[in-house]
Amino acid sequence: MRKARTEKENAIREKMMAELYDNKYNQFIGFEIMELSPTYSKARIKCDERLNNSYGSMHGGALLSFVDAMAGATGSMSGYYVTTVSANLNFLLPAVNTEYIYCECMKLKTGKHILVFDIRVTDDAGNLLDSGEFSFFASKASVLDSNLQFK
Repeated sequence: MRKARTEKENAIREKMMAELYDNKYNQFIGFEIMELSPTYSKARIKCDERLNNSYGSMHGGALLSFVDAMAGATGSMSGYYVTTVSANLNFLLPAVNTEYIYCECMKLKTGKHILVFDIRVTDDAGNLLDSGEFSFFASKASVLDSNLQFK
């Protein structure tokens, strides 16, 4: 993982990674964060038959969950928690015959309240499996100054 540009960015990254890894659902789907910054993230998920659909490829819902978590974490690296406004993921090829599935999130735009990300999902060979665009609303809840709990 690249070195954070500032101490604040590093503190936000550490908190976001801890929150992602502590989440029971994220633990179940089992992804690994490889890079996390305000403009780019990369993670991978090991192919596991528990996440497969009835055709033997990774279920689209599992892929969407994985991508949403990573894009949301990338958005929250701006310093404020985000919530998904829209999620568009085009399933181009089945996720089969690969050990890992990789997700890359690249920031396209930051507005006053809306952040937009380009999504690329690939396999071990670099084949493009899915592509999409996710939009998030930036809340007023600071990542570093908040103990966000929904009940």
